[in-house]
Amino acid sequence: MEQVEEHTGYRWLVLLAGCLAICSIYIDMIAYAPILGEIAGKLHIELGAATNLMMGFVLSVACVLIWGGVVCDTFGITVAFVLGLLCSTVPTVLIPWIGDSFTAVMLARLVQGASVGFVFATIGPILALWFPPREHGMASGLLIGSISLGCAIGVCASPAVLGMTGSWEKTVFILGIPGWIAILLAIVVTRKSPPAIGGNAPSSSGPAPETMSFMGALACPVTWLGSLIVFCNAWAMYCLYNLVPPYLAANPPMGLGLGAALSGKLSIAVTIVGLFATIAGGIFFDKIAKGDSRVAAIVGFLLSACVILILLPAVSKSIAVLALCLLISGWGIPFMGPSLSAFIAMHYPPGIVGRMIGWWFGFGTFGGAAGLYLGGMTIGTSGNFYMAIGMISVASIVGVILSLFLKSNLKQPAA
Repeated sequence: MEQVEEHTGYRWLVLLAGCLAICSIYIDMIAYAPILGEIAGKLHIELGAATNLMMGFVLSVACVLIWGGVVCDTFGITVAFVLGLLCSTVPTVLIPWIGDSFTAVMLARLVQGASVGFVFATIGPILALWFPPREHGMASGLLIGSISLGCAIGVCASPAVLGMTGSWEKTVFILGIPGWIAILLAIVVTRKSPPAIGGNAPSSSGPAPETMSFMGALACPVTWLGSLIVFCNAWAMYCLYNLVPPYLAANPPMGLGLGAALSGKLSIAVTIVGLFATIAGGIFFDKIAKGDSRVAAIVGFLLSACVILILLPAVSKSIAVLALCLLISGWGIPFMGPSLSAFIAMHYPPGIVGRMIGWWFGFGTFGGAAGLYLGGMTIGTSGNFYMAIGMISVASIVGVILSLFLKSNLKQPAA
């Protein structure tokens, strides 16, 4: 039987389970951002300090992603899905009872961040075990695109639910419901064993499975180079999604004073365009770049660097121009995601691909935590978002430089 026939249509159900899981945990992540001012008021803290609720989530993502791949490779994607989704959904149930304590809420956010660590690590195994290499870019684009879809739903729904309930705690509780649906789907769908397909081995430019261990992969310079590239990507992505919405809504001189409604619409547009960007990025990787991850990464970083333009008075005074700059930046950051995850799935052995996804994106996500932490510090000390947003562009330029050296081969150093 040919390889294309052995990859049955069941792989799309596995992909659907992965997309829903990723979408739901990012709904929970971003739900705080549009109503951060309301949360800060209820917790009696400054807005700059409230950004630590976002930073804590991302810091936990970074720490757990590194180990989430171990869970995925050892126990399978079903365990990784369920464990990760429980980390996301259980805190949403508790928030109505602990929502008056900043310490308790911060602990809940740390637990929620762990969800990404477990769920995101499944991307590599899903690609390597269920999809042929010619579909890696597309499938990866849909999975990573679920990040943008979840963020778009969260940004849109959070203010609306807050308006109906009048309580940020109830808002978080209600937006946690999709996670419970994702748990049921994961249990039903992902327990089936993947097809045994020889064609899913790494490409000829990568090492044979028996010659590359996890520690051997860590010894490869490209592993650290890729991790630094994701570091820059995560800095740009998490700061764009979590710091730009409150900048748009905050009153001058701290922000642009657009209000919650208009800033919410612009933020929704930014996250929705990211969904299309990941799908386009996957097709770009498969059809145009022909497996070369450098091209999409360079293009994506150059586009994301344009976010600094929203600080210019000429741009901020025109809603149309402001929206265009935000859309360009929102396109650039996720555009490179499918190429990076497909690189890992195609060039590392299937037995360690979950751990390598976890390592690249776990180490890299410290960039998001660093960006949010330093951004929150500068917001608190300066009283504005200028430096925090400017650092997004700096991280993107560094990402361009690093991406020039990302080669599509993987060689273990000689002993």
